[in-house]
Amino acid sequence: MDWFHIDKKFQNVKNALGASFEEALERAKWKLWHGQVDEALSKLALLKDNVTDEKKQSKLNGLYKYIKSNRKYIVNYDERKRANKTYTSQVAESHIESMINARHKKSGKMQWSREGAHNVLQIRSIITSKEWGNRWQGAVLSALSKTA
Repeated sequence: MDWFHIDKKFQNVKNALGASFEEALERAKWKLWHGQVDEALSKLALLKDNVTDEKKQSKLNGLYKYIKSNRKYIVNYDERKRANKTYTSQVAESHIESMINARHKKSGKMQWSREGAHNVLQIRSIITSKEWGNRWQGAVLSALSKTA
């Protein structure tokens, strides 16, 4: 599971709960960063029990369920970072977002089908990754066969 998305979930809850719960959320997040899922869930459960506001409790329940249902995909992100391994897709997502935005800005709000956008992004990704020389023929033929 991607740390970028976990962090976004925590940020969303932190914004909803306010500064008074920030320290408790950070402790739970620290446990997750170090792969201690059960301890993080315990901290979130304790926090949930101490919140009386229904809206805030709903946000905490959502975070708790998200972590619990994805527990088998949560790794020790700290360990991965120290080993220079990937622990987030933020760079890839940002790159894809910029490719989409660049295309739409040039064409003036052009609307694409999902399949058409996918094909163009596949080709642009290959070009950007410097693999075009090795893979251009397969990529182009595949895209052409899908659009024909």
